[in-house]
Amino acid sequence: MKEISFLGHVISSEGIAVDPAKVEAVLQWSTPELVAEIRSFLG
Repeated sequence: MKEISFLGHVISSEGIAVDPAKVEAVLQWSTPELVAEIRSFLG
């Protein structure tokens, strides 16, 4: 089975999925607790 990573997604003959490395990176983010941290997180 061939697969390719493209723009944060893994595309294979079985379909398209989110790149597991990207998901893991998001899960490692700390939860913002202060108002300033929340504002920074939201942009």
